[in-house]
Amino acid sequence: MHGPVGSGKTTLLASWAAAVESPVLWCEPEGGRLPFAEIETFAAERPGVLVIDGGERVEGDELIRLGSLIDRAPQLRLAVATRAARTAREIASVSDAAVDVIAPSDLLVTADELRDAGLLGTAEARAELLRDTEGLMIAVRARLDDAVRGVSGVRDRLRRTLRGELDEQPGRYELAVRLAILPRVDRSILAAWEIHEGIIDDLDGAGLAEWDGDWLRMHPFIRGALAEDAEEQLSGAERRTLLAAATRSSLIRRDPLQALRTAFDLDDLELATEVVFANMVDLLEARDECYEIFTGVRASRLRGYPGLTVMLVLLSNMAPDTRPRALQLLAAESLFQRLQPSRGRHRERVVYRAFEAAALRLTPFSGRALPLIRQAVDDFTTLSDEDMDALGRMGPMLQVHLGIGALYLRDLELARRCFDLADALHAEAGRADRVDPLSMRAGLAALSGELSLARRLLAEADAAEWPAGWRGSSPADFFNLCAAVLALEDGDPHAAGKSLDAAGPLVDMVEHWTIYALVRARRDRLAGEVEAGLVRVQRLREQRGSAPLTPMARSLLDAAEAELLLAAGEPAEARRIAGRSAKHSAPGGIVLARAELALNRTSEAAVQAHRVLSTAGLAPRNRLEAELVLACSALRTGHERDAATLLPRIAELLRSTGMRAPLRAISLRDRDALSEGMIHAGVSRDIVSLIAVEASRTDADVTLMRGLSPREQAVLEVLAETGAIDEIAARLYVSRNTVKSQLRTVYRKLGVSSREAALTRAAVLGLLEDPAA
Repeated sequence: MHGPVGSGKTTLLASWAAAVESPVLWCEPEGGRLPFAEIETFAAERPGVLVIDGGERVEGDELIRLGSLIDRAPQLRLAVATRAARTAREIASVSDAAVDVIAPSDLLVTADELRDAGLLGTAEARAELLRDTEGLMIAVRARLDDAVRGVSGVRDRLRRTLRGELDEQPGRYELAVRLAILPRVDRSILAAWEIHEGIIDDLDGAGLAEWDGDWLRMHPFIRGALAEDAEEQLSGAERRTLLAAATRSSLIRRDPLQALRTAFDLDDLELATEVVFANMVDLLEARDECYEIFTGVRASRLRGYPGLTVMLVLLSNMAPDTRPRALQLLAAESLFQRLQPSRGRHRERVVYRAFEAAALRLTPFSGRALPLIRQAVDDFTTLSDEDMDALGRMGPMLQVHLGIGALYLRDLELARRCFDLADALHAEAGRADRVDPLSMRAGLAALSGELSLARRLLAEADAAEWPAGWRGSSPADFFNLCAAVLALEDGDPHAAGKSLDAAGPLVDMVEHWTIYALVRARRDRLAGEVEAGLVRVQRLREQRGSAPLTPMARSLLDAAEAELLLAAGEPAEARRIAGRSAKHSAPGGIVLARAELALNRTSEAAVQAHRVLSTAGLAPRNRLEAELVLACSALRTGHERDAATLLPRIAELLRSTGMRAPLRAISLRDRDALSEGMIHAGVSRDIVSLIAVEASRTDADVTLMRGLSPREQAVLEVLAETGAIDEIAARLYVSRNTVKSQLRTVYRKLGVSSREAALTRAAVLGLLEDPAA
């Protein structure tokens, strides 16, 4: 029977021994020795049970002798209570007899036992008791005494017992008291405290602590008894020194939550800042526990420690009920930093200014954020290698957020610089976190039209080791976005939709949902699901319309709707919406130019395309799209010389970037003239064949939709009522395979790939008697 001190082994063993019918000999080792003369006499007389309490104190040679006796006297049964796991192993190694082990987990008090004993009134009370005591018998007894009698002497008796046992070896009690100031310690902590590792086997063997190969842990009740002595015997300065040494030598790396808790208990906010900088991501992933630790500290106490304020702001912002507090904290610290700009370490001030700049874009003051972001990026260059090492994962993480801020404020070069730097810092440190900036780099390259770079970075990110849970959360957003954009370039709307869906519903996305909306609109346009796409955009406006956005982010949502309206044959409405989008983003400017072209306002289209081309740091994708608008305008108006100048530039962009998607969006009206000009410019016929394929598909679909057969119309009408293949087949008296074949034809004629999209498109085109269906 193996269990720690206080697990009730002796009581259980005595109860069992009293119940057996055979004679019982009870003995306890003294000085590591057993009374073998008495034991051998007992074994020779008759079958019986030998009970040994305190088996962990039996020396090795005595166990060998005991094993030999068991093998010579098979009628003898042996029951041993021990605090040490090694006792069972040692007995098994010296005897051929079978060994049954009652493990520590078998000795824990259960809720059923408490209920059967009529203790505590409710299941909740019993569960709370077992949670607090971890089921250790002595701890349960102490709590029950407190509850029933209002006082318990169990803890004091345990303290006396522990002191008596530990004092058997000089200095062991003092070491145990030191160890009790932390819930668990490892070898690094023992080395920092200058304690020999022999204490591990000593306390584990004595049942006073448990060693799992990594940590030496005392049961909270046992530790609590010793911790009271620690409070009395360790001076405040000595305790602070020990805890700080434990935090820096081990906890900051291996147990960040305990490290943070310890730092706050010591009121050492510089140490707490070190912990936060080294473990920002881990602490955010343990949001609830970490936030609870922070709530034990007055927010005003954190002023002057911007790294801690940043952490509390991030934690507060992660839950809707505490989000208002995030803004209050940010405002208070911002004012404090301006009143006392030199307070705190330089690296901490840099961190705060970077965080403030990145966060400002999500407020009504986003127009002021870009200069602050640029300054914050420059400030990072003033940090020493030592400072960057101290920032740990927080430094690259802030660089990523600064890059995201720059992206949504239309400084793509600055965004790229931030992502590149964050990637390099993570790569140098060998962190798996690298997949975050690596994915941002890939997504930005794909959106910009640098396809070969995007494919290389995407493959690198895909092959990398991702931290647990990151593949299905926000760090993978730009990874999935990159995959979707590349699929659209390859003309595969199904693969693009799959990648977009991997990020989850747009309404639930914290960031990037407007970029996703634009890429989703392009996917819907390519798939011929324009009406379904418009419905999605409208729902998104209703659900997220009040979310704080930069002007560029909001313009991307407008551009998404305008692109779909243009594909739906509503250029006037597309022009109206694109007009407000064009002021704040290149995609908005492009769709406005295309809307003008669709309305045959060639001069206005050319002027708008020139405006886009004059944008500083314009991405290759936007440059290609603008040049295509100019070429179409020139060809329509008979300016062949202008077109002859533009088409070689377009051919070079197609060659150098590998982009194809912009060609598919060309209107049918411009297809023939543009195709002829592109061929003269040296573009291959395979690439030229992609011009206007989206428009061609849409026109062909309209023709096909007018020609649905009666059977296809019937399938469509039943589809509006049920999506089950078997039910459709039963109602139309046809086989399942026939239904599948007819559905494929209906989907092809409607230019869609799903039931929802088919019903939406059919309702818009008046193919259903009841559009609401």
